[in-house]
Amino acid sequence: MEDVVETLWRLIQEESSVRRVAMELEVDRASLYRSLKKGTHPRIDTVVKILDHLGYELQVVKAKKKTKKA
Repeated sequence: MEDVVETLWRLIQEESSVRRVAMELEVDRASLYRSLKKGTHPRIDTVVKILDHLGYELQVVKAKKKTKKA
């Protein structure tokens, strides 16, 4: 999930700003920051909402190599 959060931050910074995205999505800026804080696990609907707003979509693809859990 860390990769998703990092990607969202990068996309927000490339396309706009956190303040502007929060304002356009009608969410509290501080809440958006907390949702995307390092080490957090934002809800999937939050991720999709941000991606959709920025003009992206979430796709799920089969991994090339299955990882084993210890």
